[in-house]
This record gives sequence, C-alpha cells and structure tokens, in this order.
Amino acid sequence: MICQTNWKLKAASAMVLAPSHQAISPTHRMRKMMNILYTNFHVAGGGGHDVYIRTLLKQSTHRTYVACPKSSYLYQSLMRDNVANVLALDFPGKLSQSVHLVTQLRRLLSIIEAHQIDIIHTNGSADNRLVSYARLLSRRPFKHVFTKHNGFPVRGSISQWRFLKANHAIIFVSQSIYQSIGFSVQSDKIVVIRNGVDTDYWRPPVTVIPSAQIRLVSIAGTSGYKGWHYLINALKLLPASVRSRFTVTIVGTLPDRATRLERCRGDWLAEQVTFTGFLAEPYSVLQAADIGFVLSDAVETISFACREMMSVGLPVIVSDFGGLPENITLGIDGWVTPVGDETALAALLHQISALSPTQLTQMKQQARCKAEREFGIESMIEQTHQVYAWVMSSTD
Repeated sequence: MICQTNWKLKAASAMVLAPSHQAISPTHRMRKMMNILYTNFHVAGGGGHDVYIRTLLKQSTHRTYVACPKSSYLYQSLMRDNVANVLALDFPGKLSQSVHLVTQLRRLLSIIEAHQIDIIHTNGSADNRLVSYARLLSRRPFKHVFTKHNGFPVRGSISQWRFLKANHAIIFVSQSIYQSIGFSVQSDKIVVIRNGVDTDYWRPPVTVIPSAQIRLVSIAGTSGYKGWHYLINALKLLPASVRSRFTVTIVGTLPDRATRLERCRGDWLAEQVTFTGFLAEPYSVLQAADIGFVLSDAVETISFACREMMSVGLPVIVSDFGGLPENITLGIDGWVTPVGDETALAALLHQISALSPTQLTQMKQQARCKAEREFGIESMIEQTHQVYAWVMSSTD
C-alpha cells in the first residue's frame, strides 16, 4: 500500500508542512537571498521540464543559475532571451560514458564552489544522480531538492535509496505519482506542488473567431505517449456527418509515415487534421480553438499543456492516465475518457458534437475560472520557495 506522507498538501491554501507538523512561518520565507542552481538533463527539448524551470526563474527572490547541456532547447532559448547565469553542463548516465561523467562531475563541483551554491534543484534521474555524487565530494555543503515530473516507477534498491536518502526534499507535481512510484513511500521530505501556469499570458482571446465546426487542438506535442493517434482513430469511427463537425490541430512535428500507418490504422485524416510542426510560442493556435485534448497513455503527470489550454479558456478532453484527471471537473470544464479506449472516445466526441454554442461557451468560461482559481504560478512559486526555506533551516 502507498502510504500518505505528513508533508502532503491538505487544503486549498496548500501550506507546506515541515516534519514538525508546523506550517512554515513567514520568517522562513524572509531568509537571506540564496544561490539556487536548477538542472535539466535533456540534450534537446525538455518539454515540461523546460517550462517548469522557466516558471521558477520568474519572480524569484534568489540568485538563480541553470545548468543544462549546450545542445538543449532550454540552454539555447535562455541564451537567446539573455537570461543570466546559464551554464553548459552534461549529465551522462551510461557506464560507457565514465570518462565524460568524471569530467562533468568535476565541472559541477567547480560550479558549486565558484557560485557558492546553496541549493541544487534537480528534475530528472540523470541530473539527480550526478548531483548526488557531487554531494559526496563537494567541499561546500549544499541542499538537494528533486522534482519528479513523470509517472515512471523508481526501480531497484539503489535508485530507491537515492530517491529517499540523497534528496533533502522531493516535490511531486501531481497526487497520482504516489500510485505510480512503485514502492511504499512514507517520508516527511515529500510534498505535492502542482504545476502553475502564467494565467496573464495564457488568457482567452479578446476577439473570438467564430466557426461552424468544433475546433479541437492539442499543444501537448506528438511524442508517442501523448495519445494524439487515439483521437484520429476515434474520429474514423464516427459517421461522416458527425466527423465533419470537427477540425483538429496538433502542435508538434508531423510523425513520419511509418508511425502514422502504425498508430493511425492506415493514416491520418489530412482533410481534418493539421500538424503545425514545432511552435516555440503556440498561444496563437489556441486563439482559434474550442476544445483542447491531452490523451496520454504513459509518463504524464499533471500536464502544463492541459493547464495552459484551460487557462486560455478551452475545456479539455483528457485520458484517465496519471494526474490528468486532477485538472478536470467532469462535464463542467472538461471530460475524462478511459486511456487508449478509442470506442469510448468516439462516443464522447459524438456527445460533444451535439453541444449547443451556449453550452460550449459556458464550459470555456468554467475552464478559465478554474485556471484563475487554481492554476496560477504564484502559488507554485511561493510553495517551492517555502520548500527551499525549510531545507535550508534543517540540520541534515
């Protein structure tokens, strides 16, 4: 059985509780400025990891640094935006890369010393592992915070030991991670802080572009686990008269033909489904849309994309995988469908096709209200800074 922790968020105010069971006080939040290093191991696009780190850089009251591979989208985009203190660092994870690992570990140790790092906030297994090695060798003591962004189980006794013992605090971005982690967890180090989005940027368009069709959209990308193909296959199950009620726009690279033939049971519906390619700024696509979808069947936790689309005023269709249902009030601001069940999804689309313009408008308004009420970045940043204050005050 998965045990609940003493540090779980229990109320809408989501005050972080320390192991003493006392809420972190304003004194903790007013500590001196800290030097915080964020790490991201992805050598190319980091998806939600990139968004997460960029979000925590906003409104930070601390001196922040980011270490990631020079080839990564995060590194290149931060440099393009003239963000200060971006450092090139790789996080090799294979035994065959032992020489490179030692080189990067030495570089990490020099970064810790040169910038007097107080906290390193890691976001994946590879960077968490390298930072754990650094803790053993660093002449400068520092605290280690880890955010678990995916639904992968933590396998193996060494990985489980590192997960619970090598980190001073662990952030889950959805409640569902408790059920997917793969072993019994009971630790005062763990807290749930759901991802926040910038509701001022992700906001409904001033001018609504009308359409006779229902415009479905996803900005979750086209990785295999994102489930975009389930929607295409569900549309194929609908009578032509119902299917023609929909258009679909998917932000992300067009999957190659072999993938389309395999996943879409023949091919995609070119007359109805548009792949935009990768868009660094997908907001404009959402302005001419009615309903979002994220139909993941693996990996997914809370989904920045789902929350961004809801913030723009789109009700969202989600699968019942991971933390996706945590975003939705069923039938009010979205729908939940069984993961991978194309027949059930087709039935849901049939129901949606019968929505009146007034009903759809009401759901759009409810999605925006949910985002304003629950999805803002302010709460995420404040709670994360409370974690930093707590770990710095602990004696471990």
